[in-house]
Amino acid sequence: MDTSRLTGALVISLTGTGLAAIAVRGFATGTTGIADLVVTGLTLLFGVAFVVTGPIGYRTDVESRHLLRIAGWNALGVVATSAVLVLVYSFQVAGGGSAVEPLVSGALVVAVSAFAHVLIGFNDVRRIRARRLVKQRQKAAVMNRFVRHDLRHAAQLLIGYGEQLSAVDDREADWTETEADLDLDVDLGRRISEIGSDLGETQSKIRVFDDVLERDDERTAVDLAAALEDRRSGWEEEYPDGSLETDLAEGCTALAGDHVDTALGELIDNAFEHGGDPPAVTVTGERTDGTIRIEILDDGDGFPNDETALINEDRTETQLQHSNGLGLWLAKWVIEHYDGSLSIGDRADGDGGLVTVRLPAAGG
Repeated sequence: MDTSRLTGALVISLTGTGLAAIAVRGFATGTTGIADLVVTGLTLLFGVAFVVTGPIGYRTDVESRHLLRIAGWNALGVVATSAVLVLVYSFQVAGGGSAVEPLVSGALVVAVSAFAHVLIGFNDVRRIRARRLVKQRQKAAVMNRFVRHDLRHAAQLLIGYGEQLSAVDDREADWTETEADLDLDVDLGRRISEIGSDLGETQSKIRVFDDVLERDDERTAVDLAAALEDRRSGWEEEYPDGSLETDLAEGCTALAGDHVDTALGELIDNAFEHGGDPPAVTVTGERTDGTIRIEILDDGDGFPNDETALINEDRTETQLQHSNGLGLWLAKWVIEHYDGSLSIGDRADGDGGLVTVRLPAAGG
């Protein structure tokens, strides 16, 4: 069950329930004129509208956190206006005055304020979604450039290998294949296979990217230490000469989703690929004030200045400013999707690169 979504819908509906109850009470005790009837009727109308809006909001495609945000604006309108009305009423009573039907008339003022704050909430959510849409388009543009670059590079390699194979086919009929020729054929086959594997990895990254853009998956507790251990065997197989040391403190459980391990995996892959010879990668983690801080250190040459500026300053990547790989960008987008942050730089001792990841900590 989506508790955030349910909470948002309940807050809105409970506002309407309270308003409707006050209006029904007003009708039950009797109205004393047209003005009283209009005020009570409008209060009831607002109450019914809020009661209905809760379930409707729950069933719409509005994201859960956005529905909760709208409910927060609604609650702000109710609390702030009610507090002001109580102060005004107290001042009148203290001065010897009185108010006619203060409960019903006050409820109408609260209803109008709550309605206005709900509209403010919707506008706030619309602004957030518009800003996110702009970010998504920027990310899609970067992804498009990476894919075009990879496909163009793969096509050039395949054309070159094809020309080498054509040269083999054009040899004389009485030509006898030597061991060197066999080695060339095997090498070409291996290189073509590597291209296919690289394109397959690119396709997998595109699927993760699409999933992150299109889905607002529910956040769950992710044990980062366990997630890294689950992938350790893969790194040991791919980088048999390298070493991976992990030192995550107890409680490094992030409030994230399905792809957070993919993001960390891309960062560790990057550390291995750009580390020393052989590469040595260290991953540390600690929990502080509701935030998980992960550091990934390698023993390579560090990050180029232009790439550091692209990632840390969130500049729009262009064809003239092309960073080393899609994996680093994918990790950044996934981590930001889970309300985290990523920064890159050089180690304090200058002996390699440093990636710092911050993620919200799960409760408990």
